Amino acid sequence: MKKSEKLIIESATPDEYVTNSLKSRLKPAEKARLARMWMERTGYTRDDIIRARNRNAYWRKRKMEGAAERTKRRMQEHDYSEGTAIEWTRERIEEFITLNRKDAYGRYIHRDWELAQHFGTSIPSIQYMRRKYNKIRKMLGPGAKRDKVIDYMSCSELVLQHGGPKSRKRSR
Repeated sequence: MKKSEKLIIESATPDEYVTNSLKSRLKPAEKARLARMWMERTGYTRDDIIRARNRNAYWRKRKMEGAAERTKRRMQEHDYSEGTAIEWTRERIEEFITLNRKDAYGRYIHRDWELAQHFGTSIPSIQYMRRKYNKIRKMLGPGAKRDKVIDYMSCSELVLQHGGPKSRKRSR
C-alpha cells in the first residue's frame, strides 16, 4: 500500500479524509475504492464526506467557479416580467401566500422560477416577496391572522423596518 493510500485509509475524520484525498495524486477510481474502504472502517457515510468537502476551501472555490455567470443566465432565462413591474394587489398577495408553502423538510414546494412564471414577474421579485414574508412571520409570530399578514405584505421593507403599517400612520 502506498503512503498516500495509507494516509487516506487512516484518516480519523471526514475533514481529514478530504484533505488527505486532495493531497494524494491518485486516480479517481483508486480514490473511490479507498473511500468505500474508509467508510466501512470508520462508519462515516457519503453524506459526511460531502459535508466535509463543502467546508473545504479548495472545494468551495471550485464549486463557486462560474456561479455569477450561472446566476445571471438563470435570471435571464426566467424573467417573465416582459420589462414591466406587476402590482402586488391584495388578491395577488393572498395567492402568493397560498403558493409560498414549504414541505415537511422545510423546502419550498414551488421554486422561485415557477412562481415568477405564474405571476409574470422576475425571480428577484419573488425572492423579495419571500424575504418580506419571512420577515413578517418573524415579526408577528406563527399565529398571526392572515389579513394582518397581507396588510403587512402590502408595505415596503422600509416601512416594515420601522414597525409596520401602524407605525407609518402614527408618524404622519
